[in-house]
Amino acid sequence: MSDNNPGSQGNSPYGQQNQPQYGQNQPQYGQNQPSYGQNQPSYGQQTPPPYGQQGQYGSGAGNYPGQQGYQGQPTENPGRTLGIVGLVLAILIAPVGLIISIVALVKSRKAKMGNGLALAGIIIGALLTILWTVLIIVIASFAADIAQQVIQACEGLPTGTPVTVQGQPVECP
Repeated sequence: MSDNNPGSQGNSPYGQQNQPQYGQNQPQYGQNQPSYGQNQPSYGQQTPPPYGQQGQYGSGAGNYPGQQGYQGQPTENPGRTLGIVGLVLAILIAPVGLIISIVALVKSRKAKMGNGLALAGIIIGALLTILWTVLIIVIASFAADIAQQVIQACEGLPTGTPVTVQGQPVECP
C-alpha cells in the first residue's frame, strides 16, 4: 500500500498522475498546458470548415449529427388555411368547398408542399356535389311526373276544381 507522501515512489493517487513530483518546478500560467483545449472553439461558437470542404456530418451548417443546416424559419404552407376552409365548406356547401380546396391544393403544390386537408376537401366536395346533383335530379323528375299527372287530370276543367292525383286531393291550376 502506498502512502500519500509526496516523496514516495509508489503509484500516484487518483488525480495526480500529471502533477510534478515534490521539489520540481510547477509550470507557469500559460506554459506547458495540455493541448486538449487548444484550437477548440469556446462553448456556443462554431468554426467553419476549411474553404471548399463540407462540414463533418454532411452539407449542413451545424456541427452536430443529424443537423442538416438550419436556414431560418421553416416556410409556412400557403394553402394550409384555405385547405381547412375548403374542407369545412365541402361538408356544408359542397361545390364551394370543392373549388376552394382545389385552389388550396394548387397553392400548396406550387410551394412544393403537401396539403392533406385540401385533398380531403376535394374528395368530400366532389362526392357530396355528385350526391346532391343526383338527389336534385331524382326529386325534379318526381316533381315533373306529378305535375304532368295534375295537368292531365285537370284538362278541360275550370281553375280551382278539386281532382284526385295519386290518392291526394289537388286543385286544378
